[in-house]
Amino acid sequence: MRQQRGMALLVVLLLLAVMVTMASSMTERYRMQWQRTYNQQLQQQNYWYLLGSENLISKILIQDFKDNPEKTSLNQYWATEGQIFPVESSTLQGVVRDQQACFNLNALSNNITDETAITASATYRATVFQDLLINLGAEEYRAQQITAAVQDWLDTNTIVRSLGAEDSEYEAQTPPYLPANGRMLDVSELRAVRGMDATLYRRLLPQVCVIPETTLQINPNTLRPIHAPLLAAMFLNDLSIDDAHSILEQRPPEGWDSVASFLELNALSNTTSAGDQVQSALTIKSFYFLATLQADTDNYQSRLISLFQRQSNNQVTVIRRHFGGLE
Repeated sequence: MRQQRGMALLVVLLLLAVMVTMASSMTERYRMQWQRTYNQQLQQQNYWYLLGSENLISKILIQDFKDNPEKTSLNQYWATEGQIFPVESSTLQGVVRDQQACFNLNALSNNITDETAITASATYRATVFQDLLINLGAEEYRAQQITAAVQDWLDTNTIVRSLGAEDSEYEAQTPPYLPANGRMLDVSELRAVRGMDATLYRRLLPQVCVIPETTLQINPNTLRPIHAPLLAAMFLNDLSIDDAHSILEQRPPEGWDSVASFLELNALSNTTSAGDQVQSALTIKSFYFLATLQADTDNYQSRLISLFQRQSNNQVTVIRRHFGGLE
């Protein structure tokens, strides 16, 4: 009888252990499911907050274009930084950058295979990019290699340029991949181009951008002192980086009224190597803006990156957006 009571106790204890384990597992799964649902709710809430912020930026850009339709400068409302907007249970912040205050990588696109037929404009753009790489610490030969590799990445053929890279070079990588053979959609593609490493990419990132055009139009009114290496490269390094930095530091508060008035600066009087090409590559009216917006709700952060395009009627269209969480 005593042995039977002992066996019954063991069975009860075993059943109790199983029930506790099941209860613990069910509680953990319920907690995870609740947390997942809550995160989805926060994500959806942040998404709509960010879309609202995007709409606000559109209105600000439109108002700036109405106030001064012929000139874009850092004195306008869109360029205001450091503002944080508290909303119900959340905070919103963001920054807007002129995508013509950087080198458009798609401007290196050129499908002409006969090197003698390459236009002076295409040669100038490639030289500007090479000089920019050199200004950021790359050796001249490496700068030539990367420039040619970017051109091969962008063109639609598989013919390797001198110093360039096409399918065979990328197929030999681990893991293997292929070049886009078309325009870049995001500046991060540059990291996959042969010859580009993380160190140079980080240096280059503030200086370059990607817009859905193959033109190079840079606005000196929206360049910041950090862009001095780019401005010097625009003049094929006839202008020193220090002088370029000084020009941007001493820019009029409202910016220059025309490209001609900018080129009349005394500091630019000896910059002759670029010829007329630099004038055609400059503008004071910008058409592309990139907004990086962030929403923070209960320590859950979300980000929206939106590319705005200014239309001929000074209206604004969002032509690309990327939504995601922050690590």
